[in-house]
Amino acid sequence: MVTANQAQTVITEAKNNHGFFWRSVLGCEPYDKQLEIADALRDNRRVAVVGCNGSGKDWMSARIMLWWQMVNYPAITVVIGPTHRQVSDIVWKEARSAYRESRFPLGGYMKQTARWEVDDRHYAVGFATDNDMNIQGFHSPNLLVIITEAHNVDQAHIDAVKRLNPSRMLLTGNAFADAGEFFEAFHGGGDMYKTIEISAFDTPNVINGEDVIPGMVGREQIEERRKEWGEESALYVASVLGQFPDNLEDSIVPRLYLVDAVNRTLEATGPATLACDVARFGADKTIVYRRQGDVCRLVWRTQGRDTQQVAGHLKAMAEDDPDVDTIIIDDTGVGGGVTDRLREEVVRGGQVRIVPFNGGEKARRSDRYVNAIAEAWMELGQAFRNGTIDLDDNGAVIAQLSSRRYTVQGDRRIKLESKDDYKKRSTGGSPDDADALAMCYGTQGPGVGVW
Repeated sequence: MVTANQAQTVITEAKNNHGFFWRSVLGCEPYDKQLEIADALRDNRRVAVVGCNGSGKDWMSARIMLWWQMVNYPAITVVIGPTHRQVSDIVWKEARSAYRESRFPLGGYMKQTARWEVDDRHYAVGFATDNDMNIQGFHSPNLLVIITEAHNVDQAHIDAVKRLNPSRMLLTGNAFADAGEFFEAFHGGGDMYKTIEISAFDTPNVINGEDVIPGMVGREQIEERRKEWGEESALYVASVLGQFPDNLEDSIVPRLYLVDAVNRTLEATGPATLACDVARFGADKTIVYRRQGDVCRLVWRTQGRDTQQVAGHLKAMAEDDPDVDTIIIDDTGVGGGVTDRLREEVVRGGQVRIVPFNGGEKARRSDRYVNAIAEAWMELGQAFRNGTIDLDDNGAVIAQLSSRRYTVQGDRRIKLESKDDYKKRSTGGSPDDADALAMCYGTQGPGVGVW
């Protein structure tokens, strides 16, 4: 049984000695950057933390909430985020775990929902909302507001938080924003916020070269991301270095990789795929790319053909080329007519599969890509970075690949620049050649799989 005097002694020591609180009270061992966050919040009204993925920001936020409620009375902590999952399943899960494992009784009742309550004036609560008017009514002489994934929280919600006049504000997030409160805190808002950056190279697993903290980013993940995205890409700068890129818009394939691919000679092995980006009339062109193994070649470019003519030409190419076992067709818009016609024709006695591709549909890895066409382009980009593509010297596709952009959204998913936006800023028209080439990389399975 802890006496009142013992409890007061612990509280007094924990108020200013964070090392004592984490180690002696919670029985955990934060690393230097996490302790820096705690010290900053003790000494500053507003703190903003931008970090790489897997750096333990939410782990620390949950335990800071416990610290704040322990050393202040009465006190309220409000945790908000862009989604209920982020608040309830991530931050509050950490809070419940730390509460249960604490070496010192923290009191109150920790619920399975996002609420820890001691009494009506002393509690912590977490939620997500789509209405900033719901962020009101929280008043306390010791009010802490933690905004998790702050880069993806509406500015109206952050403004509502500021109207509460909290004693402390802690914003944590990733560098996937180019505007808003969180971004501005690191770009000219230094007089309002104490800012902290956490790179993957600041974390224990990377520093020690071993899995000191399971689940935290390590050297293997950094190397994977370096190979997949490239060290100069916005994704690498934001996700690994924990820094805001100069521009969250990036080209899919840098020109250096394109030159290497054109000069590379690889062997065409295995079954071949034809991928067709269909245009009917107007300035856009119907393009067919052929991929066999790692060798990709433009085999047909035409303009002004109707869907029956396109279907007939695709059938003839597949029947004349015994290696072709799959035809992929852009099935959106007029392309659906080509798909239907080829299915009726039964190419080479049914030995050639007809696969519709809809770029707007859900990606296989929907946690990383907004839709299927974004995933196809990034898979294609990966082939360039890996040096596993032999590309023909097609000026149109080279120009399109090097200038088509992607955007990293606040939810960290990649969105491909739309064709209309590309056309507005490009003198080369529609990216038809590159879309056809990307479709060669947009499906899985033997030959290809159906979306």
